[in-house]
Amino acid sequence: MTNDAAIDLEAVLPDQDFGMKMRFSRRGVAAFYRPGPAYGSVTEERRRWIAKEPMRHVAMLPEGESLLDETVGLAISAAVPPCGIDAGTFEGLEPFERCCRLGEAWEADFLLMRPDSSGVFRMVGGCLCFPSHWDLREKMGRSMREIHEPVPGLNESLGRQIDGFLQRIKPGISWERENWGLCRTPDLNQHPARRLPRLNATTGPDEVWLRVEEQSLVALPASGGVLFGIKVKVVPLVRIKARPGACRGLIRALRTMPEAVADYKGIAPARGRLLELLGAD
Repeated sequence: MTNDAAIDLEAVLPDQDFGMKMRFSRRGVAAFYRPGPAYGSVTEERRRWIAKEPMRHVAMLPEGESLLDETVGLAISAAVPPCGIDAGTFEGLEPFERCCRLGEAWEADFLLMRPDSSGVFRMVGGCLCFPSHWDLREKMGRSMREIHEPVPGLNESLGRQIDGFLQRIKPGISWERENWGLCRTPDLNQHPARRLPRLNATTGPDEVWLRVEEQSLVALPASGGVLFGIKVKVVPLVRIKARPGACRGLIRALRTMPEAVADYKGIAPARGRLLELLGAD
């Protein structure tokens, strides 16, 4: 969990109609993976989930092993702060175990994507301790379009752009964007198997949290793959209401979000209640 000082809420929730957009900023790879203020508590929780349910939160296909090797090399190089790991951390470990160790050391979740023989990117490995209501193991081996199929309208509006972007990105740059949702608990781990309470018409004002995913795409030139990093931050509704610009942006997004998208995001049953809690006219 974090406070709104670490998130530009007005940028995440601009005063404009809801829409699916591919807008990326760029910075150095180390900046994204560098430990933040919550590093200690976040990695402690990550270690707990990996120890308790490794097969739920870590996955590795044989096709992903070269991408993992390159990612580990990135993690222990000067390009990314070591986070207490070095080459010896991974010595003698099988690929799945190496993936676990890196997942324990990084604050971010990470996924590995590789193009198949036809150039279609598929998920081949990763460590996902803090999913937003999806199961890593169900997505393994699937293409980006297959992974995004449950999201209403995403493939139709952005599928071709996503495919092209993955094929064109250059190494040495972290291409970053933010994605947001709303949830009823501040839990970082929102795996569907946990069956956490969802938003509905009875949701109280202290039961609404903005969940922001900070996402990063980094090219892995040696393997031809892509490293996809995700850092999750949550902010209580009271802090959104204290920021007039962000509050207006969230109200407008809720009003203009298509019903199918609101249903996918778990917002539809609570849309009216959320607008009421935000003080919408």
